[in-house]
Amino acid sequence: MTDIWSEALQGLQPRLGAQTYDLWLRPIALRQVSGTRLHLTAPNRFMKEWFENHYLGVVLDELRARTDQIFDVEIEVLPGDPGTSALPAAPTPLPLRPAPAAPPPKISSPLVAPPPQLSGRYRFHNFIKGAGNELAASAAWAAAHEPGTRFNPLFIYGGVGLGKTHLLHAIGHHIHAARPEQRIVYQSAERFMNEFIAAVRFNQFDEFRARYREQCDVLLIDDIQFIAGRDRTMDEFFHVFNVLYEAEKQIVVTSDRMPSEMQGMEDRLISRLNWGLVADIKPPDLETRVAILRQKAAHDHINIADEVTLHLANVVRSNVRELEGSLVRVSTFAALKNVPITCEFVSEMLGGPAPNAQPPPVSIESVQKVVATHFSVRIADLKGPRRHQGISRPRMIAMYLSRQLTGASFPEIGLRFGGKDHSTVINACKRIDSIQNDDRELRATVDTLRRQLTSDTGATS
Repeated sequence: MTDIWSEALQGLQPRLGAQTYDLWLRPIALRQVSGTRLHLTAPNRFMKEWFENHYLGVVLDELRARTDQIFDVEIEVLPGDPGTSALPAAPTPLPLRPAPAAPPPKISSPLVAPPPQLSGRYRFHNFIKGAGNELAASAAWAAAHEPGTRFNPLFIYGGVGLGKTHLLHAIGHHIHAARPEQRIVYQSAERFMNEFIAAVRFNQFDEFRARYREQCDVLLIDDIQFIAGRDRTMDEFFHVFNVLYEAEKQIVVTSDRMPSEMQGMEDRLISRLNWGLVADIKPPDLETRVAILRQKAAHDHINIADEVTLHLANVVRSNVRELEGSLVRVSTFAALKNVPITCEFVSEMLGGPAPNAQPPPVSIESVQKVVATHFSVRIADLKGPRRHQGISRPRMIAMYLSRQLTGASFPEIGLRFGGKDHSTVINACKRIDSIQNDDRELRATVDTLRRQLTSDTGATS
């Protein structure tokens, strides 16, 4: 039966892709078979849940096609695996208050101080994990736990203030704590470029290249999009990347967009950034926003009621940075005015809807805004002519939701999407409706966007 299990997984590889196979299917092992019950093992809780929710049905269908039998499954998490307990806990469902964050793993104190560029505020234990960032958070933990072996390079992309820099710093801190002998270089792409310019100006190539090629075991680069169009800087980073990759040194890069969307970036660099795992971070959902606010309030000793926290999470939906900043602003003004923090006070300070107010009707513009934010694309791209899958799929989803939630006619929707013909809108709606029957991930994405548009009071603001 073990052979049948392995053959079934390998048979799915062409359909799911090598990266998906290596990441989510290969780690799931068959321990034993009891009649038609399969006893499987997973390396950690997150991987078990992800496999169950996204790939278990596909694997069972493949097994049924090969054996003409229907199996049920029991998946056990391997005991003692660090990834089981060290990953940030998922937020507790409302209305319960999430448990306090667990302290970071106790590792023997290193003799060497961490790189000064790493901020002590950003650690794995205080990163709130939710549906929008679980892949990036788990991949970051894996890269920190096994640098240079699991996900190398690791490319994390998403909008401003969603936690990319937090994960980058957390990786650096964890590697330093566990492996103090590792030489970690954390740098923004802008500073990397400025250092390279200074090396050119003062003829210090040897020092610059030694720092990044010979004296570096872990390279953490933030906002790589800033070197796009800088030919000599891109060329130097290309060579740094090659040297470190061939030496199996860990490389982690962040950006505000996926590699193929970085205009001005050389094709050879885009290719290399795609070699490892590309993980996106989406805006936090309501439960995650509430958990973030509660953690921030506890850390800053801000007294705020649960219903006010929920209201604030509904008002501010864009990103973690604005969410935390809004809490600080509200608490500061409440202290200055010597008034309690209420839902009405939050609405007054932030200009959001009044508590218990009816949300405004969904508009095509609000659909475009929510979809663009979710997929980290520009609204102009949704309205434009580009047919790249990273744009065309979000565009079709936006057209489909516009038709479903606004009741607008096909010609009107086409007009709002850059003057598209009404037949284009019809085809998009039919295609999304059809694909959802077989693609559970797409169906879940559409349902998430629909709930956000119909339940979040700030969705149309």
